[in-house]
Amino acid sequence: SPVIIEDGCFIGSRSIVVEGVIVEKEAVLGASVVLTQSTKIIDVSTEKPIEYKGKIPTRSVVIPGSYTKKFPAGEYNVNCALIIGKRRASTDLKTSLNEALRDFNIAV
Repeated sequence: SPVIIEDGCFIGSRSIVVEGVIVEKEAVLGASVVLTQSTKIIDVSTEKPIEYKGKIPTRSVVIPGSYTKKFPAGEYNVNCALIIGKRRASTDLKTSLNEALRDFNIAV
């Protein structure tokens, strides 16, 4: 399965997105977010968490996180991705510099 990163996304440093993951339009991945097809993606911006797998919804802001999972040998923290909100206009301004540099083909 291909990796699909739609237009206007911002991918933070040291983030990893592997096969089968879709990052929808204008999503923001914070530094060190790791996404695989089986990574739990939990939207914690509402009263009740909503879980996704393999897809980051449009304009979501995502950071790395963890959750506790029980195994026969005990309880351990497992990595996940947390959706902490939606992209704001201030984020659009910050990422507009990258867009301008691309528009004028300027390497940094």
